[in-house]
Amino acid sequence: MIFADFARILFGLTAVIGMIGIAAYAAKKAGLATASGGFVRKRRLRVVESLALDGRRRLAIIKCDDAEHLIVLGANNETVIAHNLDGATDEDDAPAPAENPFATMSELVKKFRPANNRIADNRLAGNQIAGKDAA
Repeated sequence: MIFADFARILFGLTAVIGMIGIAAYAAKKAGLATASGGFVRKRRLRVVESLALDGRRRLAIIKCDDAEHLIVLGANNETVIAHNLDGATDEDDAPAPAENPFATMSELVKKFRPANNRIADNRLAGNQIAGKDAA
């Protein structure tokens, strides 16, 4: 009898915690669980870049709306160094497309290939072309 009561309590507790988890997951997927209480708005403030000067001070570029500001953040104070920087635009913030490393690799291989291999490659290319023309 005691075991049956204990099992029933444990099952009920597990079921309630499971339902809370399912409700939280559904709210997150529906977009109801955001920091702003469900209303998603465009962020106006972001840190563009940050650099540690020493153990206590940090240099940061802060972007608010369309203006960038250079500030020094210290342990006890903050100092604005420059307003409205002529920095990078949003197009420049995007990462540059990666170059194909194999495009230049084939040129380097051809450049440093021994001369006798180039002659053999030319002969093979000529034979293949001649074979295709004859067929």
